[in-house]
Amino acid sequence: MNCACGRPLHYTDPAVQATVDRLVRAKGEYIEVECQGRRYSVQRHYIALHGLKAADLEELAERGIVTRLEAR
Repeated sequence: MNCACGRPLHYTDPAVQATVDRLVRAKGEYIEVECQGRRYSVQRHYIALHGLKAADLEELAERGIVTRLEAR
């Protein structure tokens, strides 16, 4: 499996990866994030590996790292 950044999963701590792997199995690979009236689908591994700043969401969407979702 690859991180949304394009690299293979690049955890430095196997225990953290195991925790996120369990979360992905239980809740799914992606999580929906809402910010300033916009919604995005973000890979849980990406968040664990890189963090996520609201100010970066549009740029990440332009780069294809997160997916913009339709407004509700």
